[in-house]
Amino acid sequence: MKKALIYLFVLILIFSSCNDKWDDYYNSSASEEELSQTLTEFFTEHIEYSEFYNMIKQTGLDAYLNKDQELTVWVVNNTNMEQSGIEATDTLRMEYHINHLPFIRSDLKTGLRIQSLNGIYFQITKKNDSIWTNSSRVLKSFRLKNGVVHEINSLMKSRINMYDYLKQLDDDYSIIRDSIFKYNVQLFDKSNSIPIGVDKTGNTLYDSAFYVYNPLFERVEFNSEFKQFTAFVPSNEVITNCFEALAAQYAKMGKTVTQSDTLLAMQWIEEAMFYNGELTDFSAEDIHSAFGRVWRTTVQEINEDSKVELSNGLLYDMKKVKIPNNVIISRIKSLVEYWQYQDKVYPDASDLYVFKGVLGNPSIYVGDATPKPAILPNYILLQLSGDPDSNDEFSVEFPPLEKYEEDGKTKVRVMEVPTGEYTLYMGFRSSAHPYVNVYFNGELIKSSVQASLSTPYNYDRVNETAHDLDPVNGTKKWDGLGGAIGTVTIPGDGMASFRIKVEFDKLESAGAKKTMQIYHWTLKPTENNY
Repeated sequence: MKKALIYLFVLILIFSSCNDKWDDYYNSSASEEELSQTLTEFFTEHIEYSEFYNMIKQTGLDAYLNKDQELTVWVVNNTNMEQSGIEATDTLRMEYHINHLPFIRSDLKTGLRIQSLNGIYFQITKKNDSIWTNSSRVLKSFRLKNGVVHEINSLMKSRINMYDYLKQLDDDYSIIRDSIFKYNVQLFDKSNSIPIGVDKTGNTLYDSAFYVYNPLFERVEFNSEFKQFTAFVPSNEVITNCFEALAAQYAKMGKTVTQSDTLLAMQWIEEAMFYNGELTDFSAEDIHSAFGRVWRTTVQEINEDSKVELSNGLLYDMKKVKIPNNVIISRIKSLVEYWQYQDKVYPDASDLYVFKGVLGNPSIYVGDATPKPAILPNYILLQLSGDPDSNDEFSVEFPPLEKYEEDGKTKVRVMEVPTGEYTLYMGFRSSAHPYVNVYFNGELIKSSVQASLSTPYNYDRVNETAHDLDPVNGTKKWDGLGGAIGTVTIPGDGMASFRIKVEFDKLESAGAKKTMQIYHWTLKPTENNY
């Protein structure tokens, strides 16, 4: 008796479970009206869709309705058809409203992507208890003998693939368009090519199929209909404004924008324009592209009102783009010995280099030979001597100087650099050099710097040297950053100058000379310097 009760309980559970599943299915399809009609019979009888049906016939798509296959048709009523603005010959758009296979309402789940007759996909979304196909709402549904009809509240627009959209950009976008598609390579697709014979040498001849390869596809397959992306697209005007701002920034640093700088900047733009998924929320300060580039919404600008809905994502126009400092600037570097040229521009040099406690006059010291004598025969330094019997401050303070030639003369001028956060590096002639304190814009950055250490403070022979950057070609350890002093910040927005002070702290050893020999400084933008 006990066993019988257990079996009866199990059967009740099974029946209840099956009944629940049936109810779920039945209720999800409750809004579908089942009709004993074919698609053709449906459209003949339902005159409220006559304008849509007439377009089906005008474009020759009615032949699909009579084939031995099941279809889904996404239809609008006559009023919405008149408001759609469709042209009489727009077969592509009408094809967008028919697809193979019957999709009943229970099949229509968020994220479902359905391929239409024209090969372009549309996407299903459920929100607020309604079903949407792209941006059209499903109003009612009919289950027929050879398919399904869903009435939607507006005729869909046939969305183009992102690849095709970018390729068809007009000449106002020619810079980014041509920059992206210059990578295209047409490759032979052997697996989809049909052998049609053999030539005289025995090689197989093919009715050849080809496909387009672009290295950007390795990270962003923006030609795929099975993934979703967002693209920010710059016009020629936006790119031109970007490079004009970059050229002005470089000019204040005494530099010009080189071809390699241009290529680096364009690479950043290409890699900062593609994002995984559909972006509609731009409240975050930093957005990371599919290539790991950072789009900072407080610096860069897009036109959110320009949104274009594509078959595989979204696209926006850029309003402003800036190449981040930490991308385009690898380092800013200058030599302290440029002091010797300052009086060519500034008769009164006290506002540039300020010396305290210097015994005698500052001098230029020609030091050791460099690893690149053809470029720089010797290291040249600013040399300062202090009074060994004095405890007064012994220091030098200076701005960044840029050296240039004019009218056959060597001159210098004060350099401005982009504001923001940097790591400061310096180099000295380390041999028996004293300990020093380093200040930046009046703030102590590092005290008791043991400049006598050859690693890392001897000249510029460490940290991103020519050898570090190109070890394969055997270039030597020189022209590096030097020894790290610390993190510094140049306040403001735009360009500004700064001042560095090197102050004697203590001797490296008893009996050593109270002498400072300063070679260079380098600023390297940190990740925070955008």
